Amino acid sequence: MRKIAVMMTSPIAFVAISSASALADSTEPPSPTNIVEGAGGAGGADATAFTGGDASTSAIVVVALVVVGLLALWIARRAAARTTS
Repeated sequence: MRKIAVMMTSPIAFVAISSASALADSTEPPSPTNIVEGAGGAGGADATAFTGGDASTSAIVVVALVVVGLLALWIARRAAARTTS
């Protein structure tokens, strides 16, 4: 059970650490000369935030690692059950 808990919390920690830049917040508002325009090019409230990261790739990697880890645990349990019986 401990291995499963580690397998489930490790990806969560990885995602939280890799997305820390997106969660960063500044307490003071940007000055008018520092406004970064988003993908729409309009600037202001309707601008898209850019954090410099690609979360979709990280999410795919995390899901793949979780699936591979759970599959490895399942195979190991089956192998252990075969050797004991």
